[in-house]
Amino acid sequence: MKKQVEKFPLWGQILYSSGSGGFSIADRIWVSFMLYFYLPPAESGMPELISNNTFWGFLTVAGLVTVFGRIVDAVADPLIGYWSDRSTAKMGRRKAFMVYGGLPMMVALALLFFPPSNEASTLNAIYMAVMLGVTLFFFTVYVLPYLALIAELSHTESERINLVTIQALFNLVGVIVVMILGYMLWGALEKSGMDKATALKATVLILCGVGLIFCYIAVIPIDEKRFCDSTPSQIGLFQSLKETLANRAFITYIIGTLAFWFGLNIISQTATYYVTVLLHREEAFSGAVFGAVFGVALIMFPIINVVSKRIGKKAVMVMGLALFAVTTGLLYLLGSETLILPPTTQAFVIFGIMGIPVSILLLIPNAMLADVAEYDAILTGSRREAMCFSAQGFLEKINLGVSTMILAFLFSQFGKDVAAPLGVQISGPVAGIVCLLGVIGYALYPEKKVQGVLEEHRKNTSV
Repeated sequence: MKKQVEKFPLWGQILYSSGSGGFSIADRIWVSFMLYFYLPPAESGMPELISNNTFWGFLTVAGLVTVFGRIVDAVADPLIGYWSDRSTAKMGRRKAFMVYGGLPMMVALALLFFPPSNEASTLNAIYMAVMLGVTLFFFTVYVLPYLALIAELSHTESERINLVTIQALFNLVGVIVVMILGYMLWGALEKSGMDKATALKATVLILCGVGLIFCYIAVIPIDEKRFCDSTPSQIGLFQSLKETLANRAFITYIIGTLAFWFGLNIISQTATYYVTVLLHREEAFSGAVFGAVFGVALIMFPIINVVSKRIGKKAVMVMGLALFAVTTGLLYLLGSETLILPPTTQAFVIFGIMGIPVSILLLIPNAMLADVAEYDAILTGSRREAMCFSAQGFLEKINLGVSTMILAFLFSQFGKDVAAPLGVQISGPVAGIVCLLGVIGYALYPEKKVQGVLEEHRKNTSV
């Protein structure tokens, strides 16, 4: 089944991995800033741009808008995966999608922060939904084919772990650009004389420009004829999706991964509220707090690289998700006297420890899913890497939309301001409970069987 392919060189791995930094910047912009921009706490001085009322008992405008965007994104996932798997584009079945997806993704994301009205209105809600939907559609156009290349560009277990480690480093760079430098830039622009909302808009524009550069550097080294076994798939859309979802390795893997991302999405979107509502600090201080997260994550990358090769990716994910559940649960006590330490120290300790599972989440899942995609190709005889990642994306986007809807409900029902902080406080434990459920999924993942099939196949093929 495999053709003779060249080893992807280190310089190519580095340039290709920069794309991870690009879409990481895009993802963190909307996850970190959108809800705060449209529904800021009263103390921020920024106007609410959409209604924060609850209707039908549990629905909110922010929740519905996000679910709409995620539905658009989720529907796009299997379509883009199917088209990419079957593509015969001259520049490459993955590269072509990356070239056409990067620019519109960043443009739509920037426009998301320029609503038509400066006060809460239905028009703003519609605009928010449309721009988020467009952003997430083109996010999928770029990211799915990009991730599918992991299985095609890496041909041994060691190569795969090393490639996703470089990607994770760039992913972390993207997160740092937004959640540390972005907050610093926001604060600096505000101090220069801009009002808070205008400073945030300017920050988003600059961050989108940086992300766009990363996205297009990534396409430079990709030559699928030289480095990939990129034979187009011939099976139909629904059959391809059905076969992917019938794979037990995929199902058990995805349960744990969805739980992990559910928790991280809750924490990411609540991050600025933790700082302003629970710690009573300015928004710019978020950058310092997240410095603890990503500083620890950076230190842990080489350790996780080595440990995962020795004890397996499954064990690392189980431990990481369990630790994440504990640290998110502690956020309920952030800023209180129960934790004994001063509030600022509490934040640095909790978020610093959280850096360990965050580093695991940035590094291991893509390698695991690349294993599952290659395993599936061996069993079925059809290379459908993009469909494996799109099936994950489909479920992940619904999952993230639901998590945002739940968070918006918590804010609306229990409060998001200093005077009524319960919605912010309980967001962490809610994330932690879901993460504990995800441990079960990872525990059932058939790693020995998957690795056995991959190793046997690699022995019988030459790369």
